[in-house]
Amino acid sequence: MFLHAFTYNLKTILRSKESVFWSLLFPILLSTMFYFAFGNLTDSGNFQIIDIAVVESDEVQKGSQFYTVLSSVSDIDGQNSPDDLFHVVSVSPEEADELLKTGQISGYITFEEAIQLVVSGTGYDQSIIKAFLDEYQQITSTVNEIIKENPASIFKTVMSAISRTDYFNRTSISTSGMDIIVNFFYALLAMTCLMGSTTSVFEINKLQANQSALAARINVAPIQKFKLFLYNISAIILFQIVVVLIVLAYVMFVLGIDFGTKSAFIVLTCIIGSIAGVFFGTAIGTIGKSEGLKVALTVGGTLFSSFLGGLMATGVKYYVQENMPLVSYLSPANLITDAFYSLYYYDDYSRFSINIIVLGLISALFCAITCLVLRRKNYASL
Repeated sequence: MFLHAFTYNLKTILRSKESVFWSLLFPILLSTMFYFAFGNLTDSGNFQIIDIAVVESDEVQKGSQFYTVLSSVSDIDGQNSPDDLFHVVSVSPEEADELLKTGQISGYITFEEAIQLVVSGTGYDQSIIKAFLDEYQQITSTVNEIIKENPASIFKTVMSAISRTDYFNRTSISTSGMDIIVNFFYALLAMTCLMGSTTSVFEINKLQANQSALAARINVAPIQKFKLFLYNISAIILFQIVVVLIVLAYVMFVLGIDFGTKSAFIVLTCIIGSIAGVFFGTAIGTIGKSEGLKVALTVGGTLFSSFLGGLMATGVKYYVQENMPLVSYLSPANLITDAFYSLYYYDDYSRFSINIIVLGLISALFCAITCLVLRRKNYASL
């Protein structure tokens, strides 16, 4: 009996275009839009080495003061380093002007009477070059002034800089890199988990004889209502779990979004989140008679919870967590998102465990509400 009812209900869900679209196709479309909208956002923040030129003169000969300083932040000495700010070429004044006009360099440094920077415009690269030269001139001027006024203090200053004490150690709380873009996909997965609530509303209406003629016929079947509820919910849960795992696979393997190395716990979060979404829908489905109102409540609740989880703006999630911690623990999407977040950024599982436990308790509460309401409903006639 279970297998027959389970299979029949699963086929009914799969044939529902609305359920398939909103539960599966819509998250895939949205994740694709996220990818094209935010995919290159982190790459745009990566620093690109700045091309500059220096006009040939005695001040930039090997062994000079400026050459030594410039070689520490550039490849003028022929040695490349990942920490280099500048790629430097040494050219004549005419060649420097030509390179600047053709846009091959962002600016060039010349020593006519004093150190000068020549640029063709303003921008990020030009600001960095100017900041470097300003700092060089400031430090050089300060050191020369100290030598002139009190030469003995130079040794003390240098020794103090060499023997300085660091009172802080830089440590990483996670083996994963920082990537704020991944938080949008966490919120998207959380929304996908909760999208099963809409399907649950339609299925729970089948168990209430006052909702439709189909529900009335189902209620006169020789089977206990609780068993029928179990059969229907099992099919919805399986459908929703498979849907979420398909979306997860699409995001990870097709779009290439890195969710970290804890795949088993990510899948566990998706499963528990899907169950929470299903029972959220069943609880709403027991309220009133208007199917349209129930769908509106589930869709609105899902979107609002996803909003709190950072789907529209990541700052919302942090604001809620800092200023309204109770709300963050009552929002299923926020709990799911935070569980993903803790897996990605922390090696410790304490925060993840708290989110999963609270999510499980919320699911149990929704399930209990559904069972109690359905159990108390009796019909004088069908």
